[in-house]
Amino acid sequence: MDYLLGIDVGTSNTKAVLIDEAGHIIASATQSHPTIAPAPGYQEQNPEDWWRGVCHTVRRSLEEGGVHPAQVAGISFSAQGCACQPVDVHGGLLGNALIWTDTRATMQQAHIRQLFGEDLGRITGNNIYDQPEPRMMWIRDHEPERYARTHKFLTTLSYLIYRFAGTFAATTSDWGFHLSFDRRRRSWNSEFVRAIGLDEEKFPALCESHEVVGRVTKLTAQDTGLLEGTPVVAGAQDSVVVALAVGALDVEQSVVMRGTTELLCFSTAEGEYHPDLYTTCSVIPGMFVRYDMREVVASGGSYRWLAIMLFGKASSAEFTQMNELAATSPAGSNGLLYLPYLLISTNPDPDQRRAGCYFGLSVTTARGDLCRAVMEGTAYALRETIARLNQIGITIQELRLTGGPAESALWNQITADVTGLPVLVPEVGSAAAAYGAALLAGVGCGLIPMDDNCATLRRMIQLRQRYEPQPAHRAVYERFYVEFCRLTTRTLGIAARLRLQETE
Repeated sequence: MDYLLGIDVGTSNTKAVLIDEAGHIIASATQSHPTIAPAPGYQEQNPEDWWRGVCHTVRRSLEEGGVHPAQVAGISFSAQGCACQPVDVHGGLLGNALIWTDTRATMQQAHIRQLFGEDLGRITGNNIYDQPEPRMMWIRDHEPERYARTHKFLTTLSYLIYRFAGTFAATTSDWGFHLSFDRRRRSWNSEFVRAIGLDEEKFPALCESHEVVGRVTKLTAQDTGLLEGTPVVAGAQDSVVVALAVGALDVEQSVVMRGTTELLCFSTAEGEYHPDLYTTCSVIPGMFVRYDMREVVASGGSYRWLAIMLFGKASSAEFTQMNELAATSPAGSNGLLYLPYLLISTNPDPDQRRAGCYFGLSVTTARGDLCRAVMEGTAYALRETIARLNQIGITIQELRLTGGPAESALWNQITADVTGLPVLVPEVGSAAAAYGAALLAGVGCGLIPMDDNCATLRRMIQLRQRYEPQPAHRAVYERFYVEFCRLTTRTLGIAARLRLQETE
């Protein structure tokens, strides 16, 4: 029997998943990696930590699954987006990667806005704020020697491709919603790259996510226990590959990816610029994946932060205890509201940026209220996103949830109650990104056909649980949702202004 291997390198950990030809998970393994914060606003990761996690999880999955390396028919990847990792001509690391939560390049972001103004979306096809290109510009401006030595700028996904296959490559799904990519021509946007003063030759060659980009090198085989020559399929940015993993294959089918942050994305046949949406290329040929990313919602990030505040650490034991505490608090968390905006903002205007907040604290507030309020706050934010999509003619009929928080039955039920929509949890659970990468490996190496209208994929993808909205809680959540929206509006820009005063 042949097997497929999927590897996901996310913000917090690396996961590997082995599946069989029917799509069943045979084995999986996870290892965390650290984020380094050498200065305020700096968020870096060492790709050698990614690689150690890859080697550990791949070897462990092969051992636990009892799978011989010769039985692995193909490998592919999922990865966090927007990281910026410069490498030299030999692929050697030039410092750490600036990951997507790094905010040091605000001046470069502002410069891009000044250059293009209202034409930015028309020229680039997207108007997204957080990008790898400003980070490249920051390195050019502040570390010119490092920039001069850079042969290629790699994302997390591109780094994985290089380490496995020895090829410098970038995929259309990973770069599809970035400013330097031209979706119409599926090529680099030379006009934009020249205008911001970057060198186009420092960008890797582009390929489609389902392409075989090379084969496992001898050195990588030694590191991972895989067989030299195993086909390597390019892979995709994590949210795109999760849409594949949960079966969001038809137009307007949606997925909510809950990890450190939360994304609502949906499949579409349209890839043209829309000012309210961010768009990238799907792993399904001819399709696109679109997002509303007006704000970055910290779902798992909020829960992790709260776990550390309450217990001093954040592991599965703490999360289980928090879920039990949350269940002791009623709908509405005894009058407590939570704004889940702990991380970066995609809004270029400081006066319009949101921030994290607990509102309604009192001497009677219990730990259970704090925990449940996080669950409810992320659900209110999701409902707000759905409402914005509704205003531009996109109707979300159901929500397919993935990620660590989707393992909480209470959180899933709260999401259904707040949004008024059915919540579907795929069988694959929190391993969705790595599972989707394994499916993509099958597509790339020909084990999973794409000429059957995705019928084989649909048979392979199973749903575990369905949550229907409970009418008993709807009235409470209607009232709290109105106040949530009012609170987000009234607090816009306050945190940004306070931080500005601290630096003056």
